[in-house]
Amino acid sequence: MGKRTTARTLAWVAAAVAAVALTACGGGGSATDAANASGSPEGVYGGTLTGSTSSAFQMVILENGDLWALYGTQGASTFFVNGLIQGAGAWSQGNYTVAQARDFGFQPAVAGRLSGRFEDSTAKTISGTGSFAGTNITFSGGPIPGLLYRYDTPASLAAAAGAWSLTAISGEVIALNVASDGRFSGASNTGCTLSGTLAPRPSGKNVFNITLSFGPVPCLLAGQGASGIALVAPLATGQSQLIVAATDAARSVGTAAFGVR
Repeated sequence: MGKRTTARTLAWVAAAVAAVALTACGGGGSATDAANASGSPEGVYGGTLTGSTSSAFQMVILENGDLWALYGTQGASTFFVNGLIQGAGAWSQGNYTVAQARDFGFQPAVAGRLSGRFEDSTAKTISGTGSFAGTNITFSGGPIPGLLYRYDTPASLAAAAGAWSLTAISGEVIALNVASDGRFSGASNTGCTLSGTLAPRPSGKNVFNITLSFGPVPCLLAGQGASGIALVAPLATGQSQLIVAATDAARSVGTAAFGVR
C-alpha cells in the first residue's frame, strides 16, 4: 500500500497508567464506540497489515459507510504514517465492502478494493483483504488501546479553535488558525495558502466535515478545492491532536495532516 518512503508521525500517545481505548472501551469501558450501532461497522479501529510495506493501520468508518484510513508503522507509543486510503463503503449482515477505494500514498491515487467482516456486539473487530496496484493485503483490527478519543460524542468547535502547526504526509508544515465558528486559514512552509471550514457532522459523532480552498501555485491543487474529515483527539499528555484528511473532487489527489498542541 502506497509508495511513500518517508513516514510522518501521528502522535496518538498511549496513557501511562490506564489504557483508555480510542473506541470501544471509551473512558469508562463503554462498548459503544468502535461500532456503536447494531449491525453497523461504524466507528474507529486500529490493527495490523500483512502483504504491505506498511504494517499497521488506523481508520474511521462513518455512519454512512465512508472509510478514511491511515496506514504506516506502529511504534511503542507513536504511529508513523505512510499514506491514506479513502472510499465509500457498504455493509450487510456483517460484511463490509469498499468497492472503489483509492490509495493516496500514490500520486495520482491508485484504485483498489477492500472487503471484510466486522463484529459489532462484543469484541468490536474488523478484518479482511484489499487489493491496490497489484498488491494484495490483509488487515485485522479492533479498538485502539491507550487513547482518550470518544467517537460517540459530538464534535466540539471549541476544541478545534485556535492555532495549530500541522505536518502533512508530504512533509509540508502548515500553520493553521481555526476561528470559533470553524472557519480557518493557513499557509505551508512551501508557500501554499489555504482556507476553509470545519463543521461538526450532523450525525452528532465526534468528527468534523472539512472543506478546503487552495491558493495559487505552488499549491499542488492550485486554485482548486478538496473535502474530507477532521478529528480532535485528546492525548494522555494533556495535549490535543488535530487530524485532517481530504481529497479533491476527482479523488486523484489526497493527503492527511496532523499536529499536537
